[in-house]
Amino acid sequence: MRFIKTIFLIFFIILIGCGILIFLIPKDEEGQSDNSVAVIRIQGIITNTEDEEGTVNSNQVISVLDKIEKSKKYKGVLLIVDSPGGMAAPSLEITYKIRKLKKQKPVIAYIQNLGASGAYYLSSASTYIVSNPQAIVGSIGVIISVPQVYDLMNKIGVRIINIKSGKYKDSLSPFKPLSKDQQEYFQQLVMEYYYQFVRDVAENRNFKTQSQIKELYEIADGRVFSSNTALKYGLVDKVGVLDDAKEKAKEILKDDKLKFVEIKLYKKTPLEKILGGNSISKRIEPRLNYGIWMILY
Repeated sequence: MRFIKTIFLIFFIILIGCGILIFLIPKDEEGQSDNSVAVIRIQGIITNTEDEEGTVNSNQVISVLDKIEKSKKYKGVLLIVDSPGGMAAPSLEITYKIRKLKKQKPVIAYIQNLGASGAYYLSSASTYIVSNPQAIVGSIGVIISVPQVYDLMNKIGVRIINIKSGKYKDSLSPFKPLSKDQQEYFQQLVMEYYYQFVRDVAENRNFKTQSQIKELYEIADGRVFSSNTALKYGLVDKVGVLDDAKEKAKEILKDDKLKFVEIKLYKKTPLEKILGGNSISKRIEPRLNYGIWMILY
């Protein structure tokens, strides 16, 4: 009898959860007018893992942009950016998706607080960039960070022996120092990604002359800038607030009656996390899948 009651209780909880989900999931409003601009917030570290606190999932962003691209309900996109950047590949994927989308519909990027590294990368692909007067912009560069714990392990008498297929296989292991030739190799790798980053920003911002590209390389050393300095270097188009970004969208689309409709990226509800067994080990699992290092913008 107790077993039957337990089964019934679990079924009841699942039923309630499904009801809540149906209520919370945004409806596709067929009757919505076609003079809307989709508002998407890019907030947090850019990654491609699901449901990590303080991150934005590139897969979700691209999925939403895909739907907007095909939809007749939205005439354009307003990105509200507040991010320090993140993983290289997800940042590039969003950037290239925005670059494709803006050929059909204008994409306005509003850097609200922080648009650095990968977040500036994707912002640069937009049609027009407005940056808050107090925002931080830039940090064009690439980094590979590797923790080093071999000194501590030597002190406590712990050794790691690697059986490897080549001399570079354990190059970024935290359990051994990085040799000079390994460091040179990874420096070249970082620069390869860096040159692609700068080339894409130059193309996105329409920097074509030799002097423009030279200046971009001079400032693309990882520095961040105030909005006014970013404007001086051509990294943004206007220093202003959110209303200015909306006004620019109206100007580009020649429609003073635009409606700005926020589309929230999907986040798991507390109930989904419980039913999905979102334990601590599962939360850290995506990070472990990438090993101990990753290329970051």
